Amino acid sequence: MGMRPSAVQSEVYSARGVFSYYALACGFTWCLGFPATSAFLRHETPSALATAGAGLSALGPLFAALVVSIRQGSVRDVFRIRTSSPWLLWTTLALLTPLVLRGLAAALTAGLGFEISKWIYPPLLSTQVAALIVFPLGEEFGWRGFAYPRLRERFGSVRGSLIVGTLWSLWHLGYMVNMRTGEVAWVEQLESLISLPLYSVIMSWFFEKARGSVAVAIAFHAAAHLNHIELSPLSETGFHLIHLGVVAIGASVAARALSRVPTVS
Repeated sequence: MGMRPSAVQSEVYSARGVFSYYALACGFTWCLGFPATSAFLRHETPSALATAGAGLSALGPLFAALVVSIRQGSVRDVFRIRTSSPWLLWTTLALLTPLVLRGLAAALTAGLGFEISKWIYPPLLSTQVAALIVFPLGEEFGWRGFAYPRLRERFGSVRGSLIVGTLWSLWHLGYMVNMRTGEVAWVEQLESLISLPLYSVIMSWFFEKARGSVAVAIAFHAAAHLNHIELSPLSETGFHLIHLGVVAIGASVAARALSRVPTVS
């Protein structure tokens, strides 16, 4: 069963406030991340202050959700980790799903004879380990905790998920400069624009099955950081395309399930 607000909460759970939330999230993230991004573009090492700002920039969605939900009087709903009976089961499944999808993509790539140098890209650098913790916590209270329930009530579960995913992917434009090369990662950003809305649909399905627990979204997001297959060489086109295909199939299955969840007007 999906979690739905009461009639008294319908105004709070409307799409009102999502624009303010998104503007704050992007503004906070992009402004804090700009000094480091600028240094990367100049092929320079960011200062300690710029590096700290880049780390804090991941908290943009969290900050925005806090500000807007306080103004709306819904902060307890946004930041409450619900632990109803199916919570542990669905959180565990959410933690496994990205690993299964990405592993399946790698297996299909190898099985079909396409080039693949590595099946898994674990977080080995300190920055990647930090991102494993900071980004899921900094993002998911905003995207799934705040934005999705409001957009769901206005557009329905599937379209609301796709809208959240699109906004989510565009927010990542603040990180579009590759810190290793100092170049704008156009291809990676295009792949992100396609994959994140698809992943968003799957995450929304888990969110509904867990009765609105943000914990499942945090677990799903963290699991994605356990295998950074987006780091695979761009020359391995087959791997990237097969991954998108696997995620698209997963999203289509999740969308069919979400479409059967009634929307409160």
